[in-house]
Amino acid sequence: MTRRFSLSVPALLLFMHPLSAADDLPKQAAPAPGTCFTYTISDETGVEKDPAAAYVSRVDVQPLQYKIENKPLPETRLRIGVLPKNQNGPIPNDVSAPCTGEGLAFTCTMKCGDKVLGKFRAEALPTKPADPKANYLRLVIEAPTVLNGCSEGKSPSSVPNELVNLQVILKGADPLACFK
Repeated sequence: MTRRFSLSVPALLLFMHPLSAADDLPKQAAPAPGTCFTYTISDETGVEKDPAAAYVSRVDVQPLQYKIENKPLPETRLRIGVLPKNQNGPIPNDVSAPCTGEGLAFTCTMKCGDKVLGKFRAEALPTKPADPKANYLRLVIEAPTVLNGCSEGKSPSSVPNELVNLQVILKGADPLACFK
């Protein structure tokens, strides 16, 4: 009985603590979503399926620029959502801590306070070298990642470990198409 209680205390503390991956943002910060990048199995039309198709039904990534009183904060964060294969319902998603990088490439960390819940990198891929608008995004999850790990009222969701170090190419879509 004592052993069961001692194992459940850390779990209770994790679920009761009202943090989110973007817990360092001021309460009045409002996100301005950018282009949605999405990967779905239904988009796979080639003879050779993307390796991610064996593990996920959908992956969404969307850059967010937070603003306070209409003034943008300098750092970009990425909202990432992963729906594992054979699951239905809302896409588990979370917002990264501020990402590092420059140009079209970002390295992001999912954090809950000081605890790292995952890492990934994303690089926007323009269709034409002269075109500044990115139509594709290369996503590589670099470490086991948990979404909703700090969100109050949401169940944590592990990204399939098979996606670690696997490249996933997402297509650009309307900003309102993400996380549906």
